[in-house]
Amino acid sequence: MQWSSATERAIFASMQTDDSSEQLGAAEQALDNLRRAERDLLDVFQHHMPNRAFGCQHLYLMGIARRSLAQARAFRSCIKDLNWLVAAALLRLQLDTVLRLYALYWVADPEDFAARVFAGEQVDRMKAADGEQMSDRYLREKIKSQNAWVDSVYKNTSGLIHFSSRHMHAAIRLKDERTGMIEGFIGPTDPNHVIEDFAETIEAFFHCTAIICVACDDWFERFHTIQ
Repeated sequence: MQWSSATERAIFASMQTDDSSEQLGAAEQALDNLRRAERDLLDVFQHHMPNRAFGCQHLYLMGIARRSLAQARAFRSCIKDLNWLVAAALLRLQLDTVLRLYALYWVADPEDFAARVFAGEQVDRMKAADGEQMSDRYLREKIKSQNAWVDSVYKNTSGLIHFSSRHMHAAIRLKDERTGMIEGFIGPTDPNHVIEDFAETIEAFFHCTAIICVACDDWFERFHTIQ
């Protein structure tokens, strides 16, 4: 199963920023867009879920939405606290949610697939309709044809999920450019930064959330009965 052209246009439209708040900085505007995407995702389920047939694929989408909204709330809290290390890790998790959501599009039997995931099987050990195993690499390759930025976000944030050199680098900072002196730094926040420094991270998180919203809406629109 593939995206329809209407879905692609909707995803593109959902990722556009609102020019009505030009007085806001890029980061604040992206946060506003993220809050809107969160509300839109709730609206999708409030519109589509009542009085319809219900199966495992719908529960799969509910799990996607539950995770997405929980991560979005935590992400905004981290941004407010200038806690970039955890905010960036949450971005990676939100992108993972995008990848797992679209796995539902690429399997032969979505209802059976969702039931197997509900029973405890891992998505990356299951196969798509084309016979390929749905590894992260496979899912990224499928998605990046429409969203080229997915690869760079995935690669730049993956080192923040497990302990890595990224965390070691975050524990030091340059104190004197002339001498190259550095100092150690530990603590939960990035006090030398302001929210605007995180604009690109926030924008990427918004894009992930908007894609989730549009994809869920598209799924509900195209599947009025259990397949």
